[in-house]
Amino acid sequence: MTAARRNFDDLLEDLAEAVDAAAELVALGKDRWEAERPLRLAGEAVVGRLGDIATKLPSDLVAGTSELPWAEIRGMRIIVDHAYHGIDYERVWRTLRDDVPELSRVVQRWIAVQRGSEIGLPDRERERSRDRGDDLGLGL
Repeated sequence: MTAARRNFDDLLEDLAEAVDAAAELVALGKDRWEAERPLRLAGEAVVGRLGDIATKLPSDLVAGTSELPWAEIRGMRIIVDHAYHGIDYERVWRTLRDDVPELSRVVQRWIAVQRGSEIGLPDRERERSRDRGDDLGLGL
């Protein structure tokens, strides 16, 4: 059975959930981050999820938010998934604390502009514009 490809709104929900998880980890504080291995592993998972979401976002969103380092965001997923033995947890902490909130702000600003420009489009066309994105050939 092949999983249905995630649409744009689903990806936005996934992004919001990952951003919230990053904020929760940061709220626990740096001392706990350093002392509690499960928190660092959770941070890895959040960074990996953000990288995975980044591979599925529509190309017009990526192009419209060129101030974000998309290649690096996608690359972090590869590091946490495949080169986990060399993870720099200080860098993961800074990413969660500093970069994830900025990612969220930039993407939300882009969405607000795009959805504002969709006013007046027929519902079917608006839905189609949200569903588009690069098909990675994975059925996702």
